[in-house]
Amino acid sequence: MDRRQRRGIALAAMLAVLTTVGACGRAERRPDQAAETPVPGGTAVVAVADEPDVLNSLVRTSAVAGTVLSLIEASLIEMTPALLWEPQVAERWEVAPDSLSITYHLRPWCWEDGAPLTSADVRLSWQLLTDPRVGSPRADLLRDIADVTTPDSATVVYRFRQPPADPLTLTFHAIVPAHVVADLDPTRLDRWPTNRRPLASGPFRLDSWDAGSQLVLARNPACPQLQPYLDRVVLRVMPDETARILALEAGEVDVVSDVAPAAARRLADHPEIGLHEVSGRVFGFLMWNTRRPQLASPTVRKALSLAIDRGRFVDDLLGGYGEPAASYLPPVLWNHDRDLAPDPFRPDSARALLAAAGWRDGDGDGVRERDGLPLRIEIIYRSGDSVRENGAVVLRQNLRDVGVDVSLRALELGTALDFLRGGRFDAYWGEFQANLYADPSPLVQSGATDRFNFGGYANARVDSLLAAARACRDRGIARPLWDALQVELAADQPAAVIYYPRQIVAINRRLRDATPDMLSPVNYLHRWWIAPADRRWMSAQER
Repeated sequence: MDRRQRRGIALAAMLAVLTTVGACGRAERRPDQAAETPVPGGTAVVAVADEPDVLNSLVRTSAVAGTVLSLIEASLIEMTPALLWEPQVAERWEVAPDSLSITYHLRPWCWEDGAPLTSADVRLSWQLLTDPRVGSPRADLLRDIADVTTPDSATVVYRFRQPPADPLTLTFHAIVPAHVVADLDPTRLDRWPTNRRPLASGPFRLDSWDAGSQLVLARNPACPQLQPYLDRVVLRVMPDETARILALEAGEVDVVSDVAPAAARRLADHPEIGLHEVSGRVFGFLMWNTRRPQLASPTVRKALSLAIDRGRFVDDLLGGYGEPAASYLPPVLWNHDRDLAPDPFRPDSARALLAAAGWRDGDGDGVRERDGLPLRIEIIYRSGDSVRENGAVVLRQNLRDVGVDVSLRALELGTALDFLRGGRFDAYWGEFQANLYADPSPLVQSGATDRFNFGGYANARVDSLLAAARACRDRGIARPLWDALQVELAADQPAAVIYYPRQIVAINRRLRDATPDMLSPVNYLHRWWIAPADRRWMSAQER
């Protein structure tokens, strides 16, 4: 384990963090403080590109909100990086012989305020997640649960409409505190106080949230089962990618995820920064709004996909840290179709398909028309990310080369989400993280526009294959169904799937046992620690 120590830090960096973590001071570096085993104490600073939309697991949509909530909320079970389930709040479980129910037995657990976490919390959480008044984007994932009962405060029984393929996955969901939210109005959820101040049941609690600036998490003493070594974690909101890297190099932050390849090359020789390359569940895609007349035809969408140079994205934008994509199910998932090839870069074929669909450049201005309608689309994307910004330029060039009039619009994340939810877009260029259930239903199922199918895609065969594949408990039987689904989606595309990136996470070496993985760059953060001699900022109790 690397024990190299920092020799100094810029005064500006120190002052910046002093204002975030309260009464702190510079730690004296004493050789006798070197620790070989984890010891409590210290503060880590993590740079995040965006601010959470809302810290309410019932309705949150942003990835950063999911990251924060994963640090402050506990679940019945949790998934390991090997994609296996292990106990958390639940001590054990049994599946009924007929597979129509699963019973969880809870271990003693508490909320941040000392109230016990009981089966009543679990049942109310399921009720709220499936309540149409709440409008949770995760409601459909619980669709096959017929009822949840609570024989006693430490027992929860889920009953299913039909035997599920995976009862553990089906019953994995957030838990909210019944004693806090039971009397709140689901129709006024946007005004719930827990949106900004969730009650913790996990290793950390939310200490403060300075809008647009940072969130500070502190150790949650009410959760001894997951007691972290760190006293605090500061999540600093830094939308600009360059600023995040400069802050990392200056020692102002300890962790930066989604490091661009150019920055990774620069950081590779930094003596105090380690680079971690992680294969994950993310894919880059260009989602089509299939309600738009110019994008309603599968032939047109296929043509536009063939116009995209995926190799350029991987080689130039990702710096080789990735591979061309073919499916909504990334290769790390068990049901990824490894025989399905990505669409090749064939602009001539794209032009031929567009012409066959009636789109021709009759007036010679370089833009195709049909029935007086120009083939014009606007691509929206999130600002502040070099891959998205440079990728948007490549997409515009690729599509213009086959006769599409393309304009670009960079939006702040919250605004982009508003555009997507309202269907006010032609195409959305971004990235999506596939769920742990290896199920793309939220993106491609007909009617899932209240979840992540923002483009209004609808395909009866896709719906049928999804239903059949999800109902199979035997992976051997289900596998051909998942393969057929991916083939259908490649032919009738709701989006052009472009690449699977390998995430680069940069972490200061003073953070020990830091193990980013495919689940999260800060997974198992409660196990990370800092030796006393390596702490930059100490609490008053440590001085």
